[in-house]
Amino acid sequence: MDVLDTAAWETRAVALADALATAGVLSDQAWRAAFAATPRHLFVPRILDGPASLGAGDPGWLDAVYADEALATQTRPAGDGAAGRPIASSSSSKPTVMAVMLERLAAEPGHRVLEIGTGTGYNAALLSHRLGADNVYSLDLDPELVDAASDRLAAAGYNPHLAAGDGFAGWPGEITFDRIIATCAVTAIPPAWIDQLADGGRIVAPLDAGAAGPLLVLDKTADDEVSGRIDPFPVLFMPMRADVASPFGPGQEPSVATSAIPHYGSTAVDPAALLDRPELALFLWLHAPGLRLAGSAAHGVVVAERGPARAEVDVTPVAEGTWVVRQSGPYRLWDTVEHAVAAFDALGEPDAARLGVTALNVPGKQYVWLDDPDRDHCWPLGCSG
Repeated sequence: MDVLDTAAWETRAVALADALATAGVLSDQAWRAAFAATPRHLFVPRILDGPASLGAGDPGWLDAVYADEALATQTRPAGDGAAGRPIASSSSSKPTVMAVMLERLAAEPGHRVLEIGTGTGYNAALLSHRLGADNVYSLDLDPELVDAASDRLAAAGYNPHLAAGDGFAGWPGEITFDRIIATCAVTAIPPAWIDQLADGGRIVAPLDAGAAGPLLVLDKTADDEVSGRIDPFPVLFMPMRADVASPFGPGQEPSVATSAIPHYGSTAVDPAALLDRPELALFLWLHAPGLRLAGSAAHGVVVAERGPARAEVDVTPVAEGTWVVRQSGPYRLWDTVEHAVAAFDALGEPDAARLGVTALNVPGKQYVWLDDPDRDHCWPLGCSG
């Protein structure tokens, strides 16, 4: 069946656009029209879901494609450190998240847009519908993804500019863009993006802050600088990668357990309660970029990891307000967690909306600030490349 010649997908695409508008994440009628007219099924011929998958023509496939869900489309092995299990390395993002990011981008007809992370090509198709394909440039690390996206975009009637390359280096060539949107998570703004952003331009990118992180919405405020507030809307994206064969971003590979004797101590921070404070997650990441927390009361222990540093905290207290902690690695990671929790409480439990970012096109000259860039509290933004 050539679903392009039937109403089967069109009905679903319109329903998806209407649902996004009803949810309040899609207010721009031009973007609503783009979602209603773009055949997402062309870009997701197979959905990967653990060991199972759905392919074109399978029962439920078309409904799944037009659901408001992120759909995994490619995996890569995690390596020996994670028992070789596959981890998603490409997907079609959740339409709600795509709609939020496209509206935050504030792109207008005539704007030239660079997308970092072509993936399936669906987002490039939405951009092409809104802005015209000749104004859309899309880059991905994986040449196979770029080739597949090119074919799918052509089938949908679009021929934007596509290239395979390292997203950290920006578009290959001397060109500037009015808007840059990243469909992969970053720990800092690559300097090349700032250099390639036109005066008055805007960058929208997910911040890789552990679990679901916020959005960076940054405007060019000087030739070498972008600045703006952190948008607290939670998004979850795969990291911007440097190795096409790995699903991990730089420095995110699973660490090898150390055999060194751990440091035993105690803490006044309730580890189980820590997991129940999602508003604290970003603040912890600012103090320890790359921090991962896992575990639960059911598991009996909460584990904090950051590279080779590791801390294990028993969820059952040894006395009222006291928990046992075991730390190993090159430094005592839980000490950093305790400091971050104390600072968070002392500052009135600041949420992401109180945070902003100023980023220069020089590595190490990017920082997150609280309330005002000239105030006392700021933290360095980690390097993403």
